[in-house]
Amino acid sequence: MNICINCGVELEGGIKQCPLCGKNQDDPAEVKAETMNYPSDILNLHKKETRKHIWELTGIIAFSGIAVCTIVDLVIGEGIKWSLFADVSLISAWLFLTFILLKIRNVWILVTGLSATALLMLLMFDLISPGANWFIPVGLPITLSAVFFACLVIILYRYARFKGFNILAIIFLSAAGFCILTEIILDKYMRGFVDAHWSLLAAVSILPIALVLFYVHYRMKKGNKLDSFFHI
Repeated sequence: MNICINCGVELEGGIKQCPLCGKNQDDPAEVKAETMNYPSDILNLHKKETRKHIWELTGIIAFSGIAVCTIVDLVIGEGIKWSLFADVSLISAWLFLTFILLKIRNVWILVTGLSATALLMLLMFDLISPGANWFIPVGLPITLSAVFFACLVIILYRYARFKGFNILAIIFLSAAGFCILTEIILDKYMRGFVDAHWSLLAAVSILPIALVLFYVHYRMKKGNKLDSFFHI
C-alpha cells in the first residue's frame, strides 16, 4: 500500500491523486517536512472552509430576505413599515450566527458580542415602534440580567473544582433568579409596583431540583463529572 507524499495517509494501489489532500502522486516535486500537510491540518482546514461557506450562504439568504421584505412593504404598504422589524431580525440573526461560526475561543469576547447584538436589536425595535419607549425600562435591564446570570454560570464553571451536577444546579438557580428579576422589572414598568407571583412559583419549583442535584453531586457521586456519569 502506498503512502501519500504530501499528507502521509495510506493509498490503495493505482491511485494517482490523494482523495484527502488532492496531491498528485506522480508530481516529482519533493514535499519538505516543514511544509507537509498532516491529515488533522487538512481536516481543520476543511472545517474552516465549511464554516466560511455557511457564513457566506446565510449572509446571502439574510440580505436577500431583507431586500424582498423591503420591496414588498414598499409596493403593498406604500412605505417602509413592518419590513423594518423583519430587516432588524434578519440582520441580528445573521450577526448571532456570525459570532458562533467564528468559534471565538475567548468566551468573554463571545458573550460581549452576543450581548451587544441583542441590545442593538432591542434598541432598534424600540426606535421603530412609535411611542413605545420600553428599551430603557424593560429591554436593557432584562438583557443585562440575562448576561449577569450567564457570566455567573461561566465563572462558577471555570473555578469549580469538580464540574458535574453542581453546574446543572447552578444553572437552575440562575434561571430562578432571572425569572424573579424579570417579573420585578415588568411589574415596575407596567404597574409601577412589584407584586411577584409567577416568578416565585417558578423559583420554588426549581429550588428542590437544584438541591437534589447538589446532593447527588457532593454526597452520592462525590464530585464525579457529568461525562463520566453518563459514560460520554
